[in-house]
Amino acid sequence: MPGAQVLLDLLYCSALAVGSPWCAWKLLTRRKIRAGLREKLGGVPRRSGPPCAWFHCVSVGEANLARELIARFERRLPDCPVAVSCTTDTGRAALEKHLAGRDLFYYPFDLSPAVRKTFGRVRPRCIILIELELWPNLLLTARDRGVPVVVINGRIEEPNFRRLSHVRFLVAPLLKTLRAICVQDDVYARRLVDLGAPPERVLVTGNMKYDAVRTEIDPGHPACRAIRGLGPGPVVVGGCTWPGEDEILLRIHKEAAAAHPGLRLVLAPRHAERLPSVERLVEDAGFACRRLSTLKMHPGSGENVVVLVDTVGELDAVYAASDIVFVGKSLTQHGGHNILEPAALGKPVLFGPHTENFRDAAALLLDAAAAVKVDSEAGLREQITQFLAAPAAFAQLGTKAKAAVAGRKGATERNLEVIESIVASCA
Repeated sequence: MPGAQVLLDLLYCSALAVGSPWCAWKLLTRRKIRAGLREKLGGVPRRSGPPCAWFHCVSVGEANLARELIARFERRLPDCPVAVSCTTDTGRAALEKHLAGRDLFYYPFDLSPAVRKTFGRVRPRCIILIELELWPNLLLTARDRGVPVVVINGRIEEPNFRRLSHVRFLVAPLLKTLRAICVQDDVYARRLVDLGAPPERVLVTGNMKYDAVRTEIDPGHPACRAIRGLGPGPVVVGGCTWPGEDEILLRIHKEAAAAHPGLRLVLAPRHAERLPSVERLVEDAGFACRRLSTLKMHPGSGENVVVLVDTVGELDAVYAASDIVFVGKSLTQHGGHNILEPAALGKPVLFGPHTENFRDAAALLLDAAAAVKVDSEAGLREQITQFLAAPAAFAQLGTKAKAAVAGRKGATERNLEVIESIVASCA
C-alpha cells in the first residue's frame, strides 16, 4: 500500500481512537449513522458483468441531480452498466425510489482497506462525483488502478476555499488526480485553479440544478390534493426549515391567520429527526398539527391546522400546492437551500440573507426581479402581509422565476459530453 495511504489510515485511526467514546455514542443513538455500516466498511454486494460507471451522490439533493444524467447516460452508452453510491440514509431512500434496478450501495469510509474492497467488488470503469465530494484514499486508489475520476456540478464555497488555501500543498496533488472538474461557474473555477487544479481540466459547464428541477406537477398528486383539500384559502409553505425558522413562521402565521382565517401553513423541516420537536412547536402555538403522511390517507379540512411534511421526495409536490414559499436555512447562518425547486414551478419565492450555497441561483432570481430576499423576521412578516393583500402582484414574481430558471438549462448535457469522452478513452 502506498506510503500516503498508510499515513492517511494512521491519521484516521488516531482521530477515531481519540474520539471513540463520542463515536460509540453516535453509533448507538443515531440510526442514520448506523445505516449501511457494513457497506461503508467495504462489504458492498459484488457486481457481475463488465466494469461500470460509478456515480456518487452524497444525499437527496445529489441523487435528484443524478436521475436525468444517469437516464441520458444509459440511453447513450447502453453497454456501460451503472452503479450508484450515496452517503446518507435519506440519499439511499431517494436512490431506491428513483434509480431502482441499478447497483446501489453506500460510499465507503475513507480507510484504504474499505476503499480497496469496494473497488474490488464494484469494479468501476470510471467514477463520477457529483459536486465536490473528494476523499484522499478513494482518489489515490483510483489513480493507482487507472480509474479516471470526474467531478461534475462542482462548487467550492468561500469558507471552504479559505480553509483549504492553508493546506494547498495537500489539496493540489489530490486535484491533479482528477481527469476533469466540471464546475457551475467562473468563481468556482478560479478557486479550484488557485488551489492547484490544472486549469485545462477545469471546465465551466453550468449548474445541473436548473435541469433537475421540475416545471410541472400533476395537480392530482396525493400531496397536492391533501394540502389543497384543507380549504380554499392561500397556502404558505416553509421549505427545508432549520431551528428558529419554524418558530418565526408560526408566529407570523398566528398573526396573519387572525385576519385571514382561510390561510394555511405547511412546514417542511430540513431534517426528519426534527419532526417531533416541530410538531410540539405547532401545538404550543395553538394549532392542530397534521402530518402529511396521515393527511394523504385521511383528507380533511379545518382552519386551525398546520401541515407538517414527514414524507421523502414530495417537496416539489408540496411546493406545487403552495401560493407562496419561504425557503429555509437562509434566515439562520447555514448557507440556504434549493430555491430553484419552487421557482421552476412558478411560485413566488422568499428567502433570507444567507444563501451562500445557492449564490448563483439567488443572484439569478433577484436580478430578474423574480424573488424577494428578507433580512429578518420582520421582513418576512411584511412580505407575507403584502402577499395576502395583493396575491396577484406576487404571482408575477412566480412567472418571472419560472422563465429565469428555464433560461439556465443545459448543464446536464454538457456534463454528459465530458463523461462520454472519458468513458470512451478508458474503453
